[in-house]
Amino acid sequence: MVHSVTRTFGAEFIILDIIFCVIWMAFLIRKKYILQWLFGLFGAVVVFLFDYVLWYTVKDPPMRILSELPDFFENLPGGWGPLLFLIYFSFTYGMIEFSFVAVMLSAKGWRKMLYWTMFLYIGWFFVAFFPKVLPLADNTVFIVREMTSGRWLQIGMALGGFSAIILFKYIWKPFKSVTWKKIGFLFLIGFVVHFGMEISLLSAGIRPAQDLLSVLVFNSLIEFNSGTPFLFIIWILTKDRRISTGGETEELVFETVAMPSNDLYSIDPSDDE
Repeated sequence: MVHSVTRTFGAEFIILDIIFCVIWMAFLIRKKYILQWLFGLFGAVVVFLFDYVLWYTVKDPPMRILSELPDFFENLPGGWGPLLFLIYFSFTYGMIEFSFVAVMLSAKGWRKMLYWTMFLYIGWFFVAFFPKVLPLADNTVFIVREMTSGRWLQIGMALGGFSAIILFKYIWKPFKSVTWKKIGFLFLIGFVVHFGMEISLLSAGIRPAQDLLSVLVFNSLIEFNSGTPFLFIIWILTKDRRISTGGETEELVFETVAMPSNDLYSIDPSDDE
């Protein structure tokens, strides 16, 4: 069965996507979430290695297909157009999703998680829908990721990653405090971050409507969770390395809005009970 993941969007989507990514990074740095920012940078490199190096360059036929690109990329000589496009494409996706996972792992209460999740979802929906309200360019981007042969690998990575965490819980001291609640919470983080991207793309028509089950459900549940366990392992091994992970008493700009007190969100995902 052929399983293709497609996107169709305008050049203005790229501009807004870059702007949102810059704002996201600025918030991370302003809140001194340096380790989380580094996770995002790491994610951008990992996604680029998969998207450009493996799927576009190494695989024959390529799994990443760039059918249409904006004129700026099409007019570049040689192979610079696809290279620069996939640098952009990998960076915004990797930076935001990987750093979001690290932010959730460092958060000490549900209120902080709620604010960052709202920030993420509002930003992604704005990027997806604003070009429909005020289109700025006629260029269309059409890209495809052929995942027929890659789905079983993603399932295997997800099962292997979560199994490794369970094994480490019993044999490796840094993971002794990991509970089943934490493992479930980790899976939830992977679902929430990728669902946010998929539902915004699908709602705006960037993802085809027929991809509702095969892409929205599978991608949200499995695709990013094929890497979330490995991010968690790296987080456990690096979070005490004297790299700033931010101050939880600091507020985001939109936290001045009246919200319930933290007492209502007193469940701490970092608890060992």
